[in-house]
This record gives sequence, structure tokens and C-alpha cells, in this order.
Amino acid sequence: MNNSLKRLTAILCVTGFITTPVMAASNANNKLEKMSAQLVSMQAEINQLKNEQHPASKHHGRHYHFAGRHHTHDGKVATTNPTVASETSSKVLPELIDEEQEYLPFDLDVPGQAFVSTGPYVGVPIQFAGNNLVVNSPSVNTDVILLGIRKKISEQLQLMHGEIAKEPFHSHLLLSGTVEGRADYFNYGGSPSRTDVNVTNVSLDAIFLGPSEWTMGFIEFSYDDDAPANTVFTTTNQYRVANSRVFINKAFITIGDLSLSPIYGSLGQYYVPFGTYSSSMISPTFTKVLTRTKARALLIGLQQQAKNAFYGSIYAFRGDSHAASVSKINNGGINVGYKFDLDFVNGNFGGGVLANIADSGGMQLGNGFATNAATEQLVHRVPGYNIRGMLDIGQHFDLMAEYVGASTTFNPGDMSYNNHGAKPWATNLEAAFSFSLWDRPNSIGIGYQKSNEALSLGIPLTRYAVVFNTSVWRNTLQSLELRHDREYAASDVATGAGYIASTPETGKCDNAVIAQFDYYF
Repeated sequence: MNNSLKRLTAILCVTGFITTPVMAASNANNKLEKMSAQLVSMQAEINQLKNEQHPASKHHGRHYHFAGRHHTHDGKVATTNPTVASETSSKVLPELIDEEQEYLPFDLDVPGQAFVSTGPYVGVPIQFAGNNLVVNSPSVNTDVILLGIRKKISEQLQLMHGEIAKEPFHSHLLLSGTVEGRADYFNYGGSPSRTDVNVTNVSLDAIFLGPSEWTMGFIEFSYDDDAPANTVFTTTNQYRVANSRVFINKAFITIGDLSLSPIYGSLGQYYVPFGTYSSSMISPTFTKVLTRTKARALLIGLQQQAKNAFYGSIYAFRGDSHAASVSKINNGGINVGYKFDLDFVNGNFGGGVLANIADSGGMQLGNGFATNAATEQLVHRVPGYNIRGMLDIGQHFDLMAEYVGASTTFNPGDMSYNNHGAKPWATNLEAAFSFSLWDRPNSIGIGYQKSNEALSLGIPLTRYAVVFNTSVWRNTLQSLELRHDREYAASDVATGAGYIASTPETGKCDNAVIAQFDYYF
């Protein structure tokens, strides 16, 4: 009997390890098939051992036996023999359910399947994954990305068979994150050069899945590396490492299950789906600086699961800037697009409208409109529109293009350019080629960016850039970028957004060399 129990305990340990879902990078399907075969074989041996030890312990419904001690309803402690939990029907003994809810820190319906796992899940360039290596995560449409991840997890669990794949009996907490370091060299218009080494990004993501198949939550903890004078957290301390503040960057709840319905909804704090801002470059694009908008919003979306399908969403939120005397729900937008996959060629094209671009991060942060309540009240709101496209050819060539801009001019009192109301716009054009070298994925990208009447936001007039990306170690990304910017002409003057009262430029060129190392966990 003792030998049988030892064999049983060993089998249970092995079974617990192999049934924990892990996001594999390339050979997940082969592993899952092997694991499934092992599960079937081990489950048969477990059932045989159970019957040998407890031939008479059969009742109607499910049976739960716990190792060591458990509490009875009268508060006394009873001991039991260590055996296994089996499930033979959908019935459960009521007294055991009550005991589970009162005393046990796990779900008896599926023992051991409410768990925490780790791994890079959201927006991470996966090694040997073609265009995924060269397109950096823009932090937009995170809810759609997570819904897709959840669908894939569910499909993988189905391959493993058994009750682990059945909803709504399991809850998952998936933890992932990134640490990013950077070394910079900058030369602005021939002035003395500046160099720096910095930790530019630290993020910890927590994804909550279940226990219902329709519910999902997400929290992203980030840290602020800005100098104390430029951060949203006020301080007079100029000690550099004292500005390592941790804050909640994104937090939202999503209702949806793409395996059952293409309709989903999200509520919380996130970047609204106006633009995508995908790029192979290290430096943020002009388009991203100009109009990427984070808000506490309500969104309803459609994400069809066919290879060739339309998608879209509509959202609303209370913007910080406003034309009325009080702030209220006064902003929102529409995002539509079409994705297609023709094997050799696949792509994604779309566009969107935002009711007021003055709520973007580029116009709110730093010394922007959010400086004080007076600058947040505009003479009139300024809508914006976005046009974008991404094309992947043969899993080696990637073409990206995006345009964002104001549909009308700002009032000169809110934002001006050369003594008239500013009508800012920006565009980003990129091409990248990915290839394998020394059994490692690599890519080379080139880009051209241009802005217009965006001087008051501190955006250069034009930019030429080239970048090299590689992944020497799995779940890492190493990048080197060379950048050449041209500033607005010396005769150009801009005011507004609270950013700079008057911004005369020189028309000179700025150059930069940036090396970056990303580690995803």
C-alpha cells in the first residue's frame, strides 16, 4: 500500500507540472500533443491505483479526498488518507461544497487549476516570428490583443482534454513585464553633445482571466523615469534616481469571448484606438507624440475572427480639455479597419476619427494644456483623423504608413503657428527587412517622418532614421538606431498648448545614436 501511495504521489506531481499552461514561442503544438498523450496514460494509471486502494469508496457524483487534515462543520479536525480527487459526473456533495467555500484555498471543482503563471504575453516580439520582431508594441488595442491571447489559451487547454478546459471553473493570473535599458548620444544643432545611460522602461503586467469565460482584467504597473521638473508627480528633489516612481499606467475590465462572439466591451484606463503608431524604430514616432490618447473610457468593439474580416470600435470619455464652462463626457471616436491574410501577403488597413485631439498625451503632458485649468478650456474643440496601413510581404518585408492630423485649425489663443491658428499633422513611413543570421532573427528598418505646424509641441520638422534589431537571446530585443532631425526654420514662431510661450527655431539639424536592450519576462 505504501509503495502504491508513493507511486500515486509521484504521478500527481508530474501531472500537476505538465498541466500548467505555458506560452511557448515556436513548438507549442508538438509539446501539447505529447503532454496530452502523457495525461491520458497517467490518468488511467491514477484511476487504477485509486480503485485498488478504495474499492468501496464509490458514491453518486464526485468524490474529494484530501491529504492530511481537514475541518469538519463542527470545527473539529479530522484526518484522511492521502488519495486523489476524481470527477465522474456533474453532481457534487453539498457538504463538501460548503467545506470548500469555508476552509479550502482552492477550487475543488478543478483542483489546482486556479493558478498563477508567468511569461511574456502582451505585445512582445517573439523570436523567429517574422514581422513580430520588427514591429514594436504601440500599447493601443491592448484589450483586443488579450482577447486573442485568451482564445489561444483556451484552444490549447482543449487540446489537453479533461476538466481543465471547461469554463467557468478556472481562474488564471498571468504575470509578465519588461525591463528596458538605453544608452544615448545626442547632438542638437551643433551645440555640445550630450550622452546618457538610463533605465527607460520598467513595466509589470497582470492579466486576470476568469472565472467566467466572459470576464477579463488587466493592470499595468510602470515607472516614471522623467526628470522631477518634467514629471506629473510634483517634487523639488533633483536627485536623479529619486524619480523612480511606480504608477498604474493602464487598468481596465473587458467583457468578451472571441471564441463565442466577435462583440466585446472595455471599461477603464487605456489608450483609445485612435491610430496604431506601430514602428520598428526606438524613438517614438511623430504621429504617436501628436495624437496618442490615454483616457478612462467606455468602448464597444467588433473583432471578427476570420482571416479576412472587418473590425471596428466606438468609444467615449470625458476629456480634460473642453470648450464648455465645465468638463463632462465630451470626447470619443470611431475606429474601423480591414485585415487580410493571403499567405504570402497579409496586411491591415484602417482609419479613425477623434472628437478632440487636444486630449492627446503630447498636448497634455509636460507643460501642455494640463498646466492649469485655464489652458484646458478651449475656444473650440479640434477633431482629428487617422489613416494607416501595414503590409507584410513574404514574412520578410514590412511596410508601414500612418497619417494623423487636425481636421480644423485651433483658435490662435489656444495654439498658433506663425501668427495664425495651428493645424498640426504628422506622418510616418517605414520599411523593414527581416532575415536570419547566425541562427538569430534580425531586421533592418528605414523611416521618414514629417510634421507640419506642430512646433509648439516640440516635434521636429522632418526625421530620417535607420534601425537594426536583433534577438540574441530568447525574450530579448537589442536595437541600434541612427537618427537625423531637421528643426523648424528660424523664422517660424509658435505659441499655445501651454508648452512654450514662444518657440523660435534655428532650422539646424539634430543627430542621435541610440542603443537599447529590452528583456521580457
